[in-house]
Amino acid sequence: MTRPTFSTLAELFINSVEAYRKPDAFLVKSGAPYQPVSSQDALRQAAALAAGLEHMGLVRGDRLALVSENRLEWALTDYAALGLGAVVVPVYPTLLEPDIEFILADSESKAVVVSTNTQLQKVLSVRPKLPSLKLILSMDPLGSSLVGAYDWHRVVREELSPPADPVPAFQENARRARPEDVATILYTSGTVGEPKGVILTHSNIVSNVRACEPRFSLGTQDVGFSFLPLSHIFERMLDYFYFSRGVSVAYPETMEAMPQDLLQVRPTIMAVVPRVLERIKDRVMEAVSQAAPARQKLFWWAHDVARQYFPFKIENREPPFSLRLKHAVADKLICAKVRARMGGRIRYLISGAAPLSRDLAEFFHGMGLPVYEGYGLTETSPVIAVNYPGHIKLGTVGTVISGVEVKLGEEYVDEEGHAGREILVRGPNVTPGYYHAEAMNREAFVEGWFRTGDLGALDADGYLSITGRKKHLFKTSGGKYVSPDKIENLFQGHPYVMQILVIGNARRFVSALIVPHYSRLEAHARSLGIAFETRQELLGHPRIHALMEEQIEAATRWLAPHEKVRQFTLLPREFTIDTGELTPTHKIKRRVVEERYRDTIEEMYRRPPKNWTPQPPAKSIPRSR
Repeated sequence: MTRPTFSTLAELFINSVEAYRKPDAFLVKSGAPYQPVSSQDALRQAAALAAGLEHMGLVRGDRLALVSENRLEWALTDYAALGLGAVVVPVYPTLLEPDIEFILADSESKAVVVSTNTQLQKVLSVRPKLPSLKLILSMDPLGSSLVGAYDWHRVVREELSPPADPVPAFQENARRARPEDVATILYTSGTVGEPKGVILTHSNIVSNVRACEPRFSLGTQDVGFSFLPLSHIFERMLDYFYFSRGVSVAYPETMEAMPQDLLQVRPTIMAVVPRVLERIKDRVMEAVSQAAPARQKLFWWAHDVARQYFPFKIENREPPFSLRLKHAVADKLICAKVRARMGGRIRYLISGAAPLSRDLAEFFHGMGLPVYEGYGLTETSPVIAVNYPGHIKLGTVGTVISGVEVKLGEEYVDEEGHAGREILVRGPNVTPGYYHAEAMNREAFVEGWFRTGDLGALDADGYLSITGRKKHLFKTSGGKYVSPDKIENLFQGHPYVMQILVIGNARRFVSALIVPHYSRLEAHARSLGIAFETRQELLGHPRIHALMEEQIEAATRWLAPHEKVRQFTLLPREFTIDTGELTPTHKIKRRVVEERYRDTIEEMYRRPPKNWTPQPPAKSIPRSR
């Protein structure tokens, strides 16, 4: 089969439809088993929507905002707008009205497409403050009390009514797009500051799709599961990649239904963030803990065999015969059952957006679920580097993709040693700049190189490692530099620490807000005979506090004295996207959390700092956990 050629995202869509003519280009579910949507039907709907938008006044260069969860209409609206020549402005559906108002106003969006009545209500509440906004469409049927919007599906049906055929005009218009045209403006999630609009052109994203093609062998037999937010460039670029290779794209009905959806879809590839992998592993461990003792023993034997076996596989070495034999038994009895929880056909898990712990990577590789960690930014469309089959080194984010250059700039060093050099990037994937932010643009580039703000190192084989975040470095009141990322990464995959935020800027010592793994902590408390009715009672028990002190000591035993966590507070609830404390890619919004827990933080610094003695490694984590 001849692969489609394309230089723009609009061409990617129309040429891929023509090349594959796939009966199941998309897989959708709405209260029923997944149903296929053909590439030809997708083209007709996108063309019809583009015609409707044009009839309602949207023209080339206008901004169209998308406020929606992942669903077929998201993709079709995106392709329709790109074919029309409009600029797509994705908006996370978890955002509240003030953030939505800011993005729509700053981007000067003329149209907005929303998914549900909830999202529509948000937009309607801020519409009087948005003079540029002229048009609203809703994917879901309009509620009886909601007016001022058009029905997305009705617009499509009307434009498809005989004798109308919007496809030829759409194809002709789509081919007018130029690689240098702006395709999208994406507003960063603002972990440490206000959102900023990242401009990406057609050629930025197309270059990233092209550079990733040789690294992952995909074809019409593959199925991609698209559940990370399409409002983020990570999933969105991968969805373009899928479509360009004839991969079927499936969307979850809801995040809660995802475990069941995986069993129905049986994907071969999906993008993940480490937090998702942690949750999957937690479910496996929970099932093991409830199994009979003999079954638990069998699992841990298979787990050990898998961890011995996988290094041979990723390094393309032949394992000893005895290990091959044991692995065949372990795989059939245990590993295959773990894979079955994700549909049983996964070939690639692409991990990004946050560091992947080695323990987590080893677990999934051992179970036959290969995880390939990569690195990138919204500003780089997004991929800069990625591990891939036959070329993987755990603890790194892989090698730099073709056409992209990376060099290490200024060195940042704390008083105890080397922290890393800033990663600078140059290539066709790099943004031309931020929207309405000339001062920020001048700061972001140095002699043509984009300043990522991340600290890293390159080894002799060209593998890139991320060592910290320049902007996250803080200085204690004693003048010592500290990287909170370095400390927080020590707790990835920790049995008792689910989330941690390290604090200490201009403070006497380093402290932390900690969300425990409550299921494990509660089980441990019951095993000790500790009675409790609420989480607050559990967290207030001296033996629980002593346990967490011990775990923190063990995890941070090798840190320099000024980096040690000297006080901590256990929080009774998790940081979530819905509460505004996490970005859609599950990064903690430091500014939001520090403001919300300001009184708690101040109380920590009224306590004297603990002078804990480092514990030996053997006391760190019980194996049964």
